[in-house]
Amino acid sequence: MPIWTNIPERPINISFLLFDQFSNNSLGNCLEPLRACNSFVSVPIFQWQFLTIDGQPVQSSSGSPILPEGALADMDRCDYLLVNSSYDYEKHDTPKARIAFQKAAKRANTVVGLDTAAWLLAAAGLLTGKKATIHWDVFESFEENFPSVNAERKRVIEDGNRITCAGAMSSFDLSLSIITKHLGQSSKVDLEAFFMHQNTTQFVDTPLHKARDPLLNKALYLMHSHLENPLSRTSLARKLSCQAKTLDRHSIAEFGVPIGQVYRHIRLSAAQQLVTSTSLSILEISLRAGFQNPSAMTRAYKARFGKTPSQNRHL
Repeated sequence: MPIWTNIPERPINISFLLFDQFSNNSLGNCLEPLRACNSFVSVPIFQWQFLTIDGQPVQSSSGSPILPEGALADMDRCDYLLVNSSYDYEKHDTPKARIAFQKAAKRANTVVGLDTAAWLLAAAGLLTGKKATIHWDVFESFEENFPSVNAERKRVIEDGNRITCAGAMSSFDLSLSIITKHLGQSSKVDLEAFFMHQNTTQFVDTPLHKARDPLLNKALYLMHSHLENPLSRTSLARKLSCQAKTLDRHSIAEFGVPIGQVYRHIRLSAAQQLVTSTSLSILEISLRAGFQNPSAMTRAYKARFGKTPSQNRHL
């Protein structure tokens, strides 16, 4: 059964290794979900640092400068090493870089290649015998140059402790997968609602969420559309032309919990965003999140986030 929510015993440490001309989109699509995710939990879960091969500053392909916190050789043990290269990947493939990758891979639980970085990982022998993908513009060349890698034209491929990602747009999928693995399905519901734009006219054809189950896509839309005046479990099921027990069964199969628990989580997430990003009164926030009174919301809020709304607001 899927895990709905989980809090790791320790922070998840991530090192971003950036090469000159790296993809700013790939970095942002990985980093922003991690940042947003930290705002949905009681304590920050994800920690990260920026590194380069030699510790010197680099620029993205759009000219954004990055001042790293150190060189790859200085990297401590981490959970994920995310390597980000875009243009000039062949230029970055040097004997020095290959040796550095081989040493760093021993200090990372999982090594991830973004955009064209799979080329650098393969050249260092870190993808031998593994399934992998790369930016599709260089897929054929990658396949020809590294016959020991099982290249597949997919958005994201995970094979053991190696993950490769085909480009900037799929980097969000990668980040979402990492977050869900550590925090459970509830984080996926929060993040997709936070980043995706609603289509207010045709939710059946263009769902807000990407649940595997089409019925749950519609349910998630309806729940987000009825925060201030929450639907009862029966009313929600009726709008979806199904039985309440059927809706619960689908929810448990995908999220690991009944639909009512998902709904309550969504409402508390909405309250938390209002608490931390607006000056609305606690009374107004409780009403907007569908709670009958501030006391009820405060109790539920503290049970989930470990602090009252007023305490969280003053952090």
